Amino acid sequence: MINNQNILEQIFQQENITDVTELNSQMLSASGIKEFFKSVDEFYVWKEWFKKGELDVGAREFGDFQTPPDLAERVCRMLIGKGINPTTVIEPTYGKGNFIHASLNNFKNISKVYGVEIQKHYEMHFKKSMLETKAIEILQGQDITLEIHHDDFFKHEFPEYLLSDTEELLMLGNPPWVTVAELSRLSSANMPEKSNLKNYSGMDAITGKSNFDLSEYIIIQLLGLLDKAKKGTLALLCKNSIAKNVVHSLPDKNWNTTTVELYNFDAKKEFNVATDASLFLVRIGEEGKDKVNTCDVYNLDDPNNKLRTYGWVNDKFVSDVEKYKDSSTVDNVSPLIWRSGVKHDSSKIMELKVGKDDTLENGLIEDVDIEDTLVYNLLKSSDLKKETIPNKTRKKVIITQQKVGQDTSYIKDQSPKLWDYLVKNREFLDKRKSNIYKGKPAFSIFGIGDYSFAPYKVAIAGMYKKSNFSLVMPINNKPVMLDDTCYFLSFSKYLDAVFTLLILNSELVQKFLKSLVFVDTQRPYTKDTLMRIDILKAVKQLSLDDLLAYAKDFDIYIPLGVSEDDYADYIERLSASPETFFQGKVDSANLQEAY
Repeated sequence: MINNQNILEQIFQQENITDVTELNSQMLSASGIKEFFKSVDEFYVWKEWFKKGELDVGAREFGDFQTPPDLAERVCRMLIGKGINPTTVIEPTYGKGNFIHASLNNFKNISKVYGVEIQKHYEMHFKKSMLETKAIEILQGQDITLEIHHDDFFKHEFPEYLLSDTEELLMLGNPPWVTVAELSRLSSANMPEKSNLKNYSGMDAITGKSNFDLSEYIIIQLLGLLDKAKKGTLALLCKNSIAKNVVHSLPDKNWNTTTVELYNFDAKKEFNVATDASLFLVRIGEEGKDKVNTCDVYNLDDPNNKLRTYGWVNDKFVSDVEKYKDSSTVDNVSPLIWRSGVKHDSSKIMELKVGKDDTLENGLIEDVDIEDTLVYNLLKSSDLKKETIPNKTRKKVIITQQKVGQDTSYIKDQSPKLWDYLVKNREFLDKRKSNIYKGKPAFSIFGIGDYSFAPYKVAIAGMYKKSNFSLVMPINNKPVMLDDTCYFLSFSKYLDAVFTLLILNSELVQKFLKSLVFVDTQRPYTKDTLMRIDILKAVKQLSLDDLLAYAKDFDIYIPLGVSEDDYADYIERLSASPETFFQGKVDSANLQEAY
């Protein structure tokens, strides 16, 4: 057994070092790491540390959550249980090196470890840990080489021999859980050269759709390397949304992905972060297996009990393959157009809290006295919890335009007090950062049109996990607005809205939605998803009696005498001219009965 302490004492007693070749030979014996010292200057940093008994090389950068040793051990044991026992392990962002230690502890066939880490702090911490832990005993008992690089992953070139000469290759680790935009705000150098690496253009690029986590880019790059190697395994911790994005891209890639799996764990417990995360496992080039574009989901601590499968079914991307097969008959294109609510990006000025006696207060805690003409009741995602909405809202919103781009100077004559209020607070509105307001009239808003002023709406909260649809009716004969976290359909007739509400809340459509939606994403329900609900296909499987039965469960008012003829008329008009559903006069008779 080699005594590391004696070796270190001998090494750090040396003076006037001009070359580290011989020192690195000795450190290889002490730590198993090739080229331990990258330069003479680095040797003297370590010498100073040895003398002081502490290692201090400055602060690390942001963007990483260091993997708890126990979690790293559990991951490696699970991989062994799946028959994965690599000869070479690559850790692309090794940090403190807990996955490298777990690999040495568990993989019995391992002969090489190759690590890359951008932060000098972590490189030196890991080397120190190799000198102080039992890892050296493992290295001395086996022919294992550690090749450790202090480098930027985005610029690092992985050597060809790693990809061509490896019997079984495993890429293992925990890439940074941080977006390109967040790193940019921190002025970090740890990012790709361009932020729009997915090549989004136009509005998608402007509104931030091109922003993404570094881990997604790293996973894509590593899978490309694995595919080049023809065979190997990737096992990285990441947010579930990242894994979903990668699976979504599989049909566009040439990777020979033969196994794609996700192993959920409690990120709050392990990293104290409020997000859904997993071990993302991808195997490439397994003999006797065809390429797959789906992902099987498990729990890390119960790796043999499959929870569901998500991914591609033909040309459709779904969150639950089995549920989708049972409800895919309604998957097509909605005959009605889903809209998002009003967007203003200035809640302190444009949204008003409703107090006692209908007094109004803005986000600056100021009483607001303005005309009621352009002030509307407002519902947000958190208000859409039930199928019917009370005839009072906690907030109101100022609507300055009836369509996008409308000249707003009319407000000065029509509502002078409102105009004075907007002018007084113009600095807040002019500071709105989004490019969509540039070159537009003063006090502009978005997500506004004829559909916004329809009397009846069927709405859903985009931000919540529950796929509950709500009926929104006018208040004091004025339409109710929704904010841009909500989506809705518009109607001029009460009964049309009710039929649609009941269809959308039916077991058939709800099962279909559950097969599409990833509830662990920030906005589970999007316009793209909702536009896949073909209401016409649904009505062919839902009778009027079915809808009336749902109405009892949802406490929905049904006008007296509603008949099969009413339902047939709804279906006929939906088939022939769906755009007329939010045009025409308010159905005041039904409205009064509903209240």
